Amino acid sequence: MKILLVGSGGREYAIALKLLAGPTPVKLFAAPGSDAIGELGVCLPFAVDDLEGIKGWAAEHRPDLSIIAPEGPLVAGLADGLRSMGLAVFGHDANTSRLEGSKSFAKDFMHRYGIPCAASVSVSELNNGEAIISTWTYGYPIVLKADGLAAGKGVVLAATEEEALETLRRFLDGQFGEASRTVLLEAPLFGMELSLHVLVDVDATHARYVMLPPCQDHKRIFDGDKGPNTGGMGAFGPIPFLKAEDITLLRDALVVPTVRGLQKEGLNARGVLFLGVMWTDQGPQLLEYNCRFGDPETQVLMQLLNEDLPQLLLEVAEGRLDRERVKLNPGCAISVVLAAEGYPDAPRKGVPIDVGTPSVTVIHAGTKMINGRWVTNGGRVINLSTHAGNLASARQRIEEGLESIHWVGMQYRKDIGLRALQHAEAGRSVRDPW
Repeated sequence: MKILLVGSGGREYAIALKLLAGPTPVKLFAAPGSDAIGELGVCLPFAVDDLEGIKGWAAEHRPDLSIIAPEGPLVAGLADGLRSMGLAVFGHDANTSRLEGSKSFAKDFMHRYGIPCAASVSVSELNNGEAIISTWTYGYPIVLKADGLAAGKGVVLAATEEEALETLRRFLDGQFGEASRTVLLEAPLFGMELSLHVLVDVDATHARYVMLPPCQDHKRIFDGDKGPNTGGMGAFGPIPFLKAEDITLLRDALVVPTVRGLQKEGLNARGVLFLGVMWTDQGPQLLEYNCRFGDPETQVLMQLLNEDLPQLLLEVAEGRLDRERVKLNPGCAISVVLAAEGYPDAPRKGVPIDVGTPSVTVIHAGTKMINGRWVTNGGRVINLSTHAGNLASARQRIEEGLESIHWVGMQYRKDIGLRALQHAEAGRSVRDPW
């Protein structure tokens, strides 16, 4: 099978490894890929936002399956362009991708279909926003979200009125360009956050979906959830204290109305939806939609899936997903991010990496090959990923794998999954205080 994979980071590297690990023979092409992905397939000279270049290559070479991993090209309509050529694409069209591309569009969608979520108001004029903040009744922090795509940096939890007003002014003044010309002001939610991925295959004639195991990401850079937010310092799944009835509630409260809403509004969906969820004392509430796989959750899910990934994604792409569940490896998977010195503000690049022979899977995320040696080339440099019979064993395997890899300034969290493990060992449930 000839497969085009759009993207270049750790998520894409993990997907590439899984594509090549199954029984289906794969010839992999990546746009743009990376030096590491280039060891698995052929890298193409097209950036993810070079839609015309990618479409031109696809028109000539006719891949059997195209997988669009990042949100940018999805929102920009790359899937639409490739499908118009009669190609099979795993990735939503531009209309459906607005669920990620516009926070206000997504919030309106949630309200229309009775999906539990935080109270919010959308503003695009400073005077109006200032008046709303000055009479805010939902408590602090106020959550301010740039309406459009802002590379994961467009969300601020303002602890005071002064901080909220300053953030609003920066956003509306164009801190993120057009993406922050409209701002969503949202009430805070408190509880346990989780990541829920759902394969969806929806059009006017059918609405099918398969839920993947819920995962948990760790956003802050230091142990104990301290320090600034990042793109994610590690994840694990499934969550050991979630019971079958909890999964059923996630399905009934969030997934089913989402799928019904997609079909009712004529939003064709052939890809994955990533639901950011906060489990509060009122039950699960939806924080946001993403129209693609999360990072680093993908690295966990690829360890858990016991499927021939090319065939599974092709089922979705061709509109013939016809199953209620996917095959999974038993136990738990975990992925820990090894980040560069200075991350997240100013990661140091070009630092040589010593990579031994770890007993776990090495996922290249922000690396580059220079003169035959790997060096740092981004903030999140490498992920170490593994699978074991339970979360405690998976954490132990990561600890052992860490002994084989090092560079100057390397930083990582030692507590990925630890809080959840302790919660489970204490006999607590998702309904107990987190």
